[in-house]
Amino acid sequence: MKKHVQSMFLVMVLIFAGLVTLIQAAEPLRIMCLGDSITAGYTDNPKWDVPFEFGYRSGLYKRLTEAGYTFKFVGACPEPWNGAFGKPHNTPVLDLRKFDQDYHRGYGGWGTQGILDHIQEWLAADKPDIVLLMAGINDGGSVAAQKNIEQIVNAIVTKNPATAVIVAQITPMAKFSQTIVDYNVYIRDKLVPMFKSQGKYVTTVDQYANLAAKESKELKDSINTKFYSNGINHPNAEAYERMAQTWYDGIVRVRPRVESKSQKPVK
Repeated sequence: MKKHVQSMFLVMVLIFAGLVTLIQAAEPLRIMCLGDSITAGYTDNPKWDVPFEFGYRSGLYKRLTEAGYTFKFVGACPEPWNGAFGKPHNTPVLDLRKFDQDYHRGYGGWGTQGILDHIQEWLAADKPDIVLLMAGINDGGSVAAQKNIEQIVNAIVTKNPATAVIVAQITPMAKFSQTIVDYNVYIRDKLVPMFKSQGKYVTTVDQYANLAAKESKELKDSINTKFYSNGINHPNAEAYERMAQTWYDGIVRVRPRVESKSQKPVK
């Protein structure tokens, strides 16, 4: 009888442990989309003749959902709905608001210094597991932006070493800029390897290539202006879809399994 009670107790413990595991597995990955107006998804504001569709975030939401990820976009930026740069006229086809997923940290016109000034409070509020960081185009890819982006990444991985940071090589302006190219080379060849050598979960994706479809030996001739909604810097729907795929691929590389956010990112 005693052995039977002990066996039943063991079974109950195992069942409870399994339930705890399932509950933990159900916790969503908290994904912070961090950057400027491109992260917010701006098009040809303030006119907004080109429909607003949440930029890359809608395509990323669709891909993650179809792949079975349990996730939550986090952040408290109200743009573009607060009208800071005019309000969109359309109702997006895939309206993230209906799924309680219209959360981000993309601030129109902001450079890397603004993000650096606020990153600590945002990390405390949003508690991200993955940060999709794309910033620097409003700095023109300056040397100061290089220093700031390093400090931003350092702040994230210091706050929570388990956080995976995917740093984008930023999209180009419609008019070629060598400083943006240099900035991206810095991210790819210096910034990311430096943090990796420290054992941090920092990787990169190439978002520049998504607006540079033509093959050319000259970088200045490679930008494809058909991918811009405002003729300056904001991508159009096709380019945002390309960007969504690039972010998705980056997430899959660091979080190849969808079962649990407690799994450590792949280095």
